[in-house]
Amino acid sequence: MTRLLPTTLSETADERSRPAGLPGFVRAEAPSLVVGGFVGLYFLVVCLRLPWESDFALHMAVLGRLLANPVHPGDPVLAIGGTSAYYTPYTVILMLVGKALGASALSLYKFAAIVNVGLLLTGLFRFIRSLSAARWAPPLALVGLLFWWGTTVIAWSGFLSLVSFADTVAYPSTFATALTLHLWASLAAKPLRMRRAIVLGFLLGVIALSHQFTAIGTLIGVIACLIARRGTILPGSQRDRDANGETTDADVSRRPSVRRVLALGAPLYVGAVVCVIVIAAWPYYHLWNVTQVDQLSALDGQHHALYRHAAAWYGFGLLALIALALRFLRDKTDQLVLLFLGTGAIVAYGEVSRHWSYGRSWPMVMLAAQVALAIAAAEARISRLRVAWGVPITLITAAGVWVQSSALLYVVPSSLKSSASRIVDTSQKKDPLPTLNWLGAHIKRGDVVLADRPTAQDMVAAHGGYGVASPWILPDFPFGLWTARRDAVAGFFASGASPAARADLLARYDVKWILLGPGENLPADVTAAFTAGDNLGYRLYRVA
Repeated sequence: MTRLLPTTLSETADERSRPAGLPGFVRAEAPSLVVGGFVGLYFLVVCLRLPWESDFALHMAVLGRLLANPVHPGDPVLAIGGTSAYYTPYTVILMLVGKALGASALSLYKFAAIVNVGLLLTGLFRFIRSLSAARWAPPLALVGLLFWWGTTVIAWSGFLSLVSFADTVAYPSTFATALTLHLWASLAAKPLRMRRAIVLGFLLGVIALSHQFTAIGTLIGVIACLIARRGTILPGSQRDRDANGETTDADVSRRPSVRRVLALGAPLYVGAVVCVIVIAAWPYYHLWNVTQVDQLSALDGQHHALYRHAAAWYGFGLLALIALALRFLRDKTDQLVLLFLGTGAIVAYGEVSRHWSYGRSWPMVMLAAQVALAIAAAEARISRLRVAWGVPITLITAAGVWVQSSALLYVVPSSLKSSASRIVDTSQKKDPLPTLNWLGAHIKRGDVVLADRPTAQDMVAAHGGYGVASPWILPDFPFGLWTARRDAVAGFFASGASPAARADLLARYDVKWILLGPGENLPADVTAAFTAGDNLGYRLYRVA
């Protein structure tokens, strides 16, 4: 009888008899299918509910502008014309689907979230399989990706801890990370031929346009793969393996030199050219404008937290340093080691230069560490090694599950949330943003709405309005413009502001509405009619 489960975690796919076809795949990959299926089911519920967290209002505004005007959508937040780096291939594809089906922005993001989960789970599986045949490597890597982070929840675009993944499942960063995993897996699959090089070059361009921070790690990973696998990626070359499928010392010494990798020839060069063409031809924005130093500097302040809280956010990754060191000792050009060192160098540069925006490379640093640790445990053959890896991994997994346990609240029915809150760690729970859906019945797309509270500003953008000030620091407009408008709004609500100054602001920005948050009052000298409100304390006034 064919066994469904291995005797040990170290049993590899090559060490078992695999019946051909789908039944054989199901039996061989049962752990991956079970763990992946459970995770996929959880995220299906998350996708259908799609919590309004973090910057989701901004992404709603972006897709809403594209649906309203696909050719000239303008800035998504302020009535200043121009364009935005948020008009990416990801959002444009969603816009085209929405135009064809007549779907709303929210429905499109729910659909995209489901697609992102499928792409990421399959991409992670393919990437791990390009590195290891160990049966338990993919499910362990998935567990690591979700839970092997730190003692404090991090929820940031591009970071795939369970809570963060649930928050940002519909974001372009998740889409870009999923494509990255597929790109790496495809690059490592076999010798690089022209047709596949063109496809991979196109994918790399799409990733770069969809999420620039992710693209930095993607490119480093591509270089790491080319160097580490130069014996298989080079057309016509083969790497010798020993009887167990492992690379031999002699094989490592016979690998083509790095110089020969640089002379790969037409497929590699054509793929690079295709990538550049995709980036250069994108009509909505120019990538080089986004990557200018002054634009990145405007984002540095908000990214400093990625360094200040490093120990609490990424501390569990320290265990993986042992696994990475062992890989380095076996092979100085190991793919995961190169990915770890390359993206780690980007993170280090961010700290030294005080351009903390480069801290957005932390997810790729952690990915390399988590995958290395998962493979080390799955490939352990000696019982002492299995215990040596299994005990600390069990401890950090248990700790990670507890730290991320508030993610359960995303999927339990509303009637059970109170009970569920008593069995999970709610000390770091984030409450979802109030959606203020009633705003859509009053604000017309393109109306300028004055709001002071960040949540009110978020919802104005999400429901099609423009703000006087932006709650987000974006690379789409100068930082000086952002501060000037922020200060103008603060001055409007200041107790000492003159009636003339308030009237001038309303006229200068063509303000049609004022949205007040809980506890805010309309200045006595402003003439505006109350229009709508809710029990949370948000009130909308039409300016006379």
